[in-house]
Amino acid sequence: MPRAGEPSTTHDMRLVSLPSAISLLRVPFAALFLAVDGPAIRAAILAAAAASDFADGWLARRLGQTTRAGELLDPLTDKVFLVAALVSFALNGRLAPWQLLVLLGRDLFAIAAFLTVVVFALPIRFRARLGGKIVTAVQLAAVLVLLVRPEWIGPLLVIAAVTGTYAVLDYTRAGLRALRGAERHG
Repeated sequence: MPRAGEPSTTHDMRLVSLPSAISLLRVPFAALFLAVDGPAIRAAILAAAAASDFADGWLARRLGQTTRAGELLDPLTDKVFLVAALVSFALNGRLAPWQLLVLLGRDLFAIAAFLTVVVFALPIRFRARLGGKIVTAVQLAAVLVLLVRPEWIGPLLVIAAVTGTYAVLDYTRAGLRALRGAERHG
């Protein structure tokens, strides 16, 4: 039981919480991003999606509403928004398929890792790590650049490749540590 003033961490799968509701906003933001035209309105939607990504995590920690559902919902809704936005740029020719793969490489790894954990019932929890947060920030920056200065995407692709590789290695190392810890305690 937490002391007065300390947030508690719950481990239920409850979806109905303010942080989870804020995370879920990124799904309609993704649809809206696809439905509208014009860089200004799309940039405003991007800003709202980015703000919701910051707000949900901050509120979850502040209100003591960190849940397993939130641990899954937050990155999932990030992916929905970012994949929708980036694929829209690939479809309209602003991003080549290989550039899309560079920007989404870490996400493809995360999906494969998640499916592996589920299929093999591995004792690994997916928690946000600094590398993943940096990749998400780079992806958000890439969407903004593609909206206002698509010719500047080159340097962001290099940054995405480097940070994505770091995140994949960091998550892999953390997952292997969790497996070794489970073996010792199991």
